[in-house]
Amino acid sequence: MRLHRLLLFAAVVLLTLVAVACSQQAEATDADVSAEAPSENASFPLSAKGSWTMERLLTLDHESTVTLWKTLPAADMAELDGHYQGVIPNAGDPERQASTSGFMYDEDSPRGYWLGKAYRPLTQTEGEGYNRWRFPEGKIVRNGRFATRMGPSLIDGKPTYIMDYSAFNDTTLVDEIRKLDEGVYLGVGTTETDDGGRSAPGHFALVGPTDEWVGAEE
Repeated sequence: MRLHRLLLFAAVVLLTLVAVACSQQAEATDADVSAEAPSENASFPLSAKGSWTMERLLTLDHESTVTLWKTLPAADMAELDGHYQGVIPNAGDPERQASTSGFMYDEDSPRGYWLGKAYRPLTQTEGEGYNRWRFPEGKIVRNGRFATRMGPSLIDGKPTYIMDYSAFNDTTLVDEIRKLDEGVYLGVGTTETDDGGRSAPGHFALVGPTDEWVGAEE
């Protein structure tokens, strides 16, 4: 009887050790898989050195974009060179999503579907650029020119990369660019109000460069 109990006890201990060993092996396997698999929301990295992904960028909305922009350093004149993909993140805001789609992403509209912007530095502190639009049948139009310069922001007075559309167009529109990450930039845009101030800022993001400068058609 005593021998029987000892054998039973040994069997229980053996089964316990086997279960622990299997559990540890499973945990190790899970860790190996986790180490090899892409991290969460990292299926579209925006640069080899940066930490921002397209998924993360698209979680921003208007308020968070403008708030984050105010904390960033100015983009450098020399580094913005070529074509950049344009994105207008409006996460969780159906009203802004609808208005943005109608105003900026409609191939059949007079404006077209916004692809982004292009930049070319001319000196250490000045340059030029334009916007890119897609129309039906793959037609690409390069217009909406602007002059660029480094200077104080019209919004918070801090250093910023300024895009002045009045240099080539009858408008008071000014965009301002600051650097979020390697190859990722946030922008805001304002126009002059009747009392001489500036409007509430619009927002956008730029990723790139995607390809080389071509030149505007205007």
